Amino acid sequence: MKIVQTFWIDSGKNPLESPFGWCSAKYHLMSWALSSLQLTKFYTEVELITDSEGKELLVDKPKLPYKNVRVELDDLDFDCSPQLWVMKKIYSYTLHDEPFLNVDGDVFIFKPFPKHVLSGDLIAQNIEQDFDYYKELVKLVNDSFDFVPIPIKREIESLIPIQASNAGILGGNDYRFFSAYYKFVLDFVKENKEKINQLTPSQMVNFNAVVEQYIFHCLSSDRNVEVNYLLDTVYDPSFFEAFANFHYLPNDISFMHALGDYKKNGWVCDQLANRLRIEYPEYYYRILRLFESQGSDVVESDNSGLSEKPHTEGASLKEKYLAKSEGERFYRTEQIIMSICEKAATSVDRSVFTIFQYKEFLDRELTNSNFVACLDDVFGFEKEKERLIQSLPSDEIIWDNEAQCIDGANLVFQENNFLESAELRLSPFCKTIESEWDWAQNHVLYTRVKGNSFENNLLLQPHYYQTLLLFDKHHGEIIEYLLGPIEAYLLSILSKEDFLPISQVLKEMNSFFENTGEHQILVYLEEAIRFLGYSGVLVLRLPEKNT
Repeated sequence: MKIVQTFWIDSGKNPLESPFGWCSAKYHLMSWALSSLQLTKFYTEVELITDSEGKELLVDKPKLPYKNVRVELDDLDFDCSPQLWVMKKIYSYTLHDEPFLNVDGDVFIFKPFPKHVLSGDLIAQNIEQDFDYYKELVKLVNDSFDFVPIPIKREIESLIPIQASNAGILGGNDYRFFSAYYKFVLDFVKENKEKINQLTPSQMVNFNAVVEQYIFHCLSSDRNVEVNYLLDTVYDPSFFEAFANFHYLPNDISFMHALGDYKKNGWVCDQLANRLRIEYPEYYYRILRLFESQGSDVVESDNSGLSEKPHTEGASLKEKYLAKSEGERFYRTEQIIMSICEKAATSVDRSVFTIFQYKEFLDRELTNSNFVACLDDVFGFEKEKERLIQSLPSDEIIWDNEAQCIDGANLVFQENNFLESAELRLSPFCKTIESEWDWAQNHVLYTRVKGNSFENNLLLQPHYYQTLLLFDKHHGEIIEYLLGPIEAYLLSILSKEDFLPISQVLKEMNSFFENTGEHQILVYLEEAIRFLGYSGVLVLRLPEKNT
């Protein structure tokens, strides 16, 4: 079966400036490089269908090694909204007269696709079920569109949960199906052009998925053509993570898809860049040179020829943080002060006080000891964060340490028995804050999304929390990551020693968490070591490889 990738550049976009949904244009190109290089690692016949500008970006400049390049997507007009970008992709499916599998440029494989999947009449990544945007837009189609084809009507009237086929990979042996699919979509779009053009920008983003993925599912179901899915799990709205687990490389994961918000996730972008650097350094540095020639964010380096500058463009992480106003650095303290004043019916002119003065005033006036303790705790949390950031070295030292940690982790994780043989210690830049309430806030910059309503802490009793500071070079931010019990105890063990064998750490874990099964502790510990190792927090090594 022929493996295909499809890429084009919409009119008016500068491919060396537009991020295409990623943190920056650099990571967009690195994504295509890693995706295509991993495909050519397992398949000799990898084809690119593109337009002239796409060929220049992916082939002429970084020289990605496609076996065949077809410039087929120039000057196409589908008589529909230009925001309905997916039409070019669906059209590209009709250009094949043999079995094919189209793989998106944010999909990374680390093993060949299973033969039973590739044998399917039709092939897709997985089923998506009951996603909110499908519900909203399918209802809109049914209620207000002028033309609703019978296969869509049947699917709606069946009253079963709304399903769609994720097109991270899409294709099949029944390649003729895709001509009928394209005609079906084209008729639907043309007949409903006026209504489609009335969609809001955010609706239009999701409508592309409806047109490609929902209609594919409707048509294949209506024609009773079986779809082989790479992933047999049906993903519903409760699903968030598992498609960008770079920390399970190099051996323990076969497929990743950096869909949606993963592209804006600083940790994912960092892992993507480092994986390309580890596996394909020639292409990694070629891409950096390309952006350097455009005056982008890379500089010369003595040991590698090129290295990345911090995203902060002149201001270091430390400088950027310390340049923030008092209100920005102590925003949680201010929120708690405002909440306390509201609950205690205390009214003071905030403009005449600094936050510290306001806190001192409340310390004297408050009679609720829990409020006082909570206020002291949040202020102490933010003061400690400020102190730790002031102690940071230059960004270059931080990034060098991170790269060394990632390289060491990658070497260790290549060993199947690394839990029995490897040793680990804390990175010198492991910075944590202890508190009695949970003040940590990490948004979508890291894999674990966390929202925190700080005012709720006023209603809670004190406990023990430990927050790890992580460094996101791409957004120029210090990220606060709340450690789980296994992670917190792991850092506690490692704070007492130099290198410790993982086997010894596991023994201490089993003793401390005696009411938790040993197998479950092992699972949690491996997850923690992988995530923290690839995040630059742990240094790992294999003793027999030491000099």
